Amino acid sequence: MSKKLKMTVLMAGQYDIVNGSKIDFRLDQEKHLYIAECEGKAFGLLNQIKKGSKRQLKKIGNEFSGVVLRTIPEQYLMEVMVRKGSEMKCMKKN
Repeated sequence: MSKKLKMTVLMAGQYDIVNGSKIDFRLDQEKHLYIAECEGKAFGLLNQIKKGSKRQLKKIGNEFSGVVLRTIPEQYLMEVMVRKGSEMKCMKKN
């Protein structure tokens, strides 16, 4: 079983979130959707698991964090990596 998951986030617009930023995810129990947040502001939804499985995602829990690998602003997409069992640190834009 892999120790990391890769997933895409569908952003609600074009956001200036830099690679390396910490992204928090929380499950909206009512809608059964994972909400993506950066610095406490919701900006998108978990779109697709690219590496890993739904089963692995459920094992992580209802709240977890990952780090931005890259963004594709013109498609409103972001690729995020989540490491199981380790904290991610945020790299802030200078």
